[in-house]
Amino acid sequence: MYVIIVGGGGVCYELARNLSEKEHDVVVIEKNVEKAKRFKEALDVMVIEDNGANAAVLERANIRNADMMVAVTQSDEVNIIACMIAKQYEVPITVCRVRNPEYVGASSVLTPQQLGIDVVINPEKIAAMEISKMLHFPDTSDIEYFNQDKVMMVSITVEKEAGITGVPLRDLPINPEAIIVGIKDPEGVFIVPGGDDIVHPGNKIYLLGKSKALKDISSMLHHEHKKISQVTIMGGGMIGVQLAKILENSKQHFDIKIIEKDVERCEELCRDLKRTMVVEGDATEIAMLEEEDTGWADAVVALTGDDRSNVVVALLARQFGVSKIISEVMRPHYVPVYSTLGIDSVINPRILASSQILRLTRKEEVVAYSLLQDENAEVVEIILPKNAKIVNKKIADAHLPRGMLIGSIIRGDEVIIPRGNTMILPGDHLVIFAVPKISAILDRYFAPPRGKESKEYLRKKLLYSEDR
Repeated sequence: MYVIIVGGGGVCYELARNLSEKEHDVVVIEKNVEKAKRFKEALDVMVIEDNGANAAVLERANIRNADMMVAVTQSDEVNIIACMIAKQYEVPITVCRVRNPEYVGASSVLTPQQLGIDVVINPEKIAAMEISKMLHFPDTSDIEYFNQDKVMMVSITVEKEAGITGVPLRDLPINPEAIIVGIKDPEGVFIVPGGDDIVHPGNKIYLLGKSKALKDISSMLHHEHKKISQVTIMGGGMIGVQLAKILENSKQHFDIKIIEKDVERCEELCRDLKRTMVVEGDATEIAMLEEEDTGWADAVVALTGDDRSNVVVALLARQFGVSKIISEVMRPHYVPVYSTLGIDSVINPRILASSQILRLTRKEEVVAYSLLQDENAEVVEIILPKNAKIVNKKIADAHLPRGMLIGSIIRGDEVIIPRGNTMILPGDHLVIFAVPKISAILDRYFAPPRGKESKEYLRKKLLYSEDR
């Protein structure tokens, strides 16, 4: 695909890097000289130093031949104008970052379609929703749902007492309605396992299976079952307030506290939130945390907006004995720091936003797409067309490459955890777990043979995706 991205921030960088690695043609438009320089030096993309909300600039970027335009600057207005212009050039898919609900919410005078927007993304809201899932299922660090929640993927760190260690996967007494699709060791080495691979204590495993089977994985892995009720959010930024609102409206009761050092922001939070306690203070100061009885919290969420501050908050929370710690990470190279601290629940809003957009760039009939927070693997739900290469074959005869695994098949109302002799049929919903290098060639097995995608095909693909 030919993709134009307006904006040179973190979301743009993650998206441009992923697209270029998958051999898409990418143009980045960014007027800030230093940001533009970063893209030129680090990525194999074309860079235009100018204003992306300008028709002449978009003409230079060859907007007439673009398959997708993504506007992710820090300005809602710039993003909307860029999308409106793109639709005048009949770009099939426009994606717009919008933070202000007044532009696209229920009270908005104009609909997203009238503004030229096909897909609205809000990285902060997406991150808040992911954190909420982690708080509802605290035994896990990654949670994804597929096919209307029939299939679930979770990750969990294996403890010494777990009965699944030291045994080849093919011999494990594991629930037949679940399958281990990924293993990561403490050093960060990640594999999509085969039957001969072994799980060791300290490994992080990724399980995929029927949602009912995975919602009680604690007993399966001999984890102490946790329930979160008292949540302390360190930082009252956009993710923090979104998270607080989600928890306030949850069916499960949460006692919520936000610690924010900016006085004016505290006043705003008090006006916006209904039953969240707002405390003015610096979350990186030990005296402050002691005064607020941080050790009594069931969970601490570090959302200060600064990676280094979040590391400090996470470390202090660990010293106070908090069992569930979740941290926002903006720069991926900070992730190993959390692993060293024994904290595996991290959220990268940029990667989450990129996942939403990358789903639309795939050749397969993708229903859902998820990029793991550490970017070790991708999970894709597709609908298998009748003329795909592996149709009407047994999985054992499909010759799938190492690094790719079909974790589940949804056939009608039935969820199948496949084995080697399972047949793959047209119309099956497949949930596929793959490392990024292998994910880039999924279309060889699961997509119908065709040439360059037409603009009409891309429009239909967008509508198909929206229906689901």
